[in-house]
Amino acid sequence: MKDREDLQKLAATGDLHALVEAMGHSQPFMRLAASDLLATQGGSAFPYLVEALSNDNPDIRKGAARALGILGDRRAVRPLLDRLEKESSGVSQFVVDALADIGDPQVVGELCKATRSHSLSLRYSAVRALGKLGDRKAIPFLVEALSDSASIVRLRAVESLSRMDEPSLWAPISEMLGDSSAGVRAVAARALGDMHSLRAIDCLLPMLESDIESDILEAARSLGRIGSDRAIEPLLSAQAREGRDKVLEAIVAALQAIGEGGGDD
Repeated sequence: MKDREDLQKLAATGDLHALVEAMGHSQPFMRLAASDLLATQGGSAFPYLVEALSNDNPDIRKGAARALGILGDRRAVRPLLDRLEKESSGVSQFVVDALADIGDPQVVGELCKATRSHSLSLRYSAVRALGKLGDRKAIPFLVEALSDSASIVRLRAVESLSRMDEPSLWAPISEMLGDSSAGVRAVAARALGDMHSLRAIDCLLPMLESDIESDILEAARSLGRIGSDRAIEPLLSAQAREGRDKVLEAIVAALQAIGEGGGDD
């Protein structure tokens, strides 16, 4: 099997077993193409994909989980959950992503448990998936994940919490403005701006005095989105001591946004 055209012939002739085997191809693009083609087969591919979740080849298990997520058939939830308990960390991410894509609320409890896994990839995937599902029962677990040892998990926890449409979450998110990771701080600042949280202004203003470019950029952008007059003087002070074009542009844009919005005072 050399290219996508060969895979399409398998799909056209209904050789789903061969397509399943193709998900274990040595070339990643061929594995993805086979997974995509199986998903296009709809219900006829469902039993093949469920069976493939137990295949000895981890790439085939990944492709099967991915295709089941694309199909979105809720009958796949139980087989995927059963597999999650047995799966290696490399494959578990695909299983979690598939569960999130299917979107059945019954998976929330299991994904909350997964946020406490010893596996970094599983914690990361679970935190991201819970944000996609948007179920508020996940909030305590996502807040807990803000203290994860891995910055990538903390970052995703901030993003997921910001999707919960819960104004009170400005408080734990604002605490992440002091995180050791510049990426986490940037995402937290961005989230607070998207939430238009007036209560977060006092937490955002100190970031304008940072030496880190991303700190000032995201703080300025968020203050502009929030639109409070209280940010004008600190922004002008930051503008006066800045020399970086990108940062200056962000500050000017924030000041313009506040002026156009009329402020809140």
